[in-house]
Amino acid sequence: MPSERELGEGYPFHYRKGPSQKDGPLVCTHYYTFRTRKNRRYVVEAEQYQHHVYVLKYYPLALKASPNRFKLLVNDGDAFRILTTCTQIFLNICRRDVLASAGFVGEALVGEGSVSTKRFRVYLKMVTAFIGPMRFVHHPLPAISAYFLECRANHEPGLLATVEQMFRDLYIVPEAMENGKPTAPDGPA
Repeated sequence: MPSERELGEGYPFHYRKGPSQKDGPLVCTHYYTFRTRKNRRYVVEAEQYQHHVYVLKYYPLALKASPNRFKLLVNDGDAFRILTTCTQIFLNICRRDVLASAGFVGEALVGEGSVSTKRFRVYLKMVTAFIGPMRFVHHPLPAISAYFLECRANHEPGLLATVEQMFRDLYIVPEAMENGKPTAPDGPA
């Protein structure tokens, strides 16, 4: 795993643990905040699921109330440093949880299709460039614009299949239902 110095300069961040969940696959949401050089505040939500799986999501605080907060681009010209900060947050999680695996879904921009989205392609380049294969098995899932970094020390059987289904259940299927798209063919007409 690269050191933070090799990764590049990110922003200093602050951490706050959210309440623990008793039922369902979600264990807890961890919140990280940071400010960019243009004084824009960002929130990173690291949703911790069963089996030491963390799904990282981030957005500008100004868009918190927007249902499209994960779909919009701010275009500050600061994407690399923001993504570097998100990667440093994941490395921070790995220091606290040695079995941590990470996942993310590259949300489609408004009007963009959901297969191999622009965000997914950017995240793919970032992750493959800065997180090596020594500690994690890389699983790009372009059909659902998701990526899973499976911790080699986590010997949970069938973890990839579990996580891929979780991505579909929590992120892909609800999105399709919200947009009125069928999730399966209706059958013969």
